[in-house]
Amino acid sequence: LLGLWAAGLLGKSGDAAAAYASEVVRADLQEPGDEDVFRKISADLGGKASETEIRSKMVELLAEAKRQLVAEA
Repeated sequence: LLGLWAAGLLGKSGDAAAAYASEVVRADLQEPGDEDVFRKISADLGGKASETEIRSKMVELLAEAKRQLVAEA
């Protein structure tokens, strides 16, 4: 979800947005925690969103992802 949000800010849609979201997932596998994801998104957005905006969106969308998983279970 975070990757898709960032993709939208980068002007990506459709397959390009999905591909970018996959890149974000791969970035999350680099190290424990979510700092690797933050660094990727922050660098890629290059000022299109502040640190506070990105971190807030990370919290918001993690909660949404959990809700979606529970609903699917």
